[in-house]
Amino acid sequence: MKADPDGTLRQLAAIGYREVELFETPKAPREFRKRVEDAGLTCVSGHFELKELKDPATIAAAQELGLKYMILVFPSLPSHPELTLATAEFKDLVPFYEKISLSDYQWNAEQLNQCAANLKRHGIRAGYHNHAIDFKRFGDALGFDALIQNTDPKLVCFEMDCGHVIHAGHDPIAYLKKYPTRIELLHLKDLVPGFHISTTLDTEDKDTNAEIGSGSIDWEELFETAKHGNVKHYFVEHEGKMAHPPLEALRISYNYLQRLQVP
Repeated sequence: MKADPDGTLRQLAAIGYREVELFETPKAPREFRKRVEDAGLTCVSGHFELKELKDPATIAAAQELGLKYMILVFPSLPSHPELTLATAEFKDLVPFYEKISLSDYQWNAEQLNQCAANLKRHGIRAGYHNHAIDFKRFGDALGFDALIQNTDPKLVCFEMDCGHVIHAGHDPIAYLKKYPTRIELLHLKDLVPGFHISTTLDTEDKDTNAEIGSGSIDWEELFETAKHGNVKHYFVEHEGKMAHPPLEALRISYNYLQRLQVP
């Protein structure tokens, strides 16, 4: 993407993908939207940190991009609001996030509700993307469940990252059944069998991602479950170590998904 954004976008469209999701806000959002659309793609959503969900300039950029969703990428720490991906290396965030508490998740839920009410006025839906850390247990409660249960379903949806769910030792299919109306977006991500269970923030650095169809998740059952829920968008996500180069891996995943038969 950095070397040849237009060519890369065209290659994604040639494989068969039709929607994309952003991790960073481009400096020229209107120009980037045109590039995406010229390639035959649509930019549906993007990942943001909490302060960005509150920033009028970032919201305006999201509107210029034509985003339907602004997704909170991971929880903020109310005790350390200065710690963000923009101010710290990812590895430096890990020890702080190991101390995250249930009250931190409840605070994030309140923040999400407030941001979502404002975003709704701008025609954008707010969501939350889980990491493995969100499955830390606090007595009988899990962070991810606390977020779902303490956010307004009319305002806040969820983007479930299937790879992070299994990395934390949980079942994405069970979550689709448990919260059928709350999960509106899915990250289709899988891991090579034999991965270790972890709820740290840096799990993606520790195991090997698998192309869709060659990992640990029963995708046929997952899609069968999802079609009875409220999922509207599916994004293939590959991060960390892979067996094939990125575009080849994305083609393998797409071809598997095209062959998959769900009754």
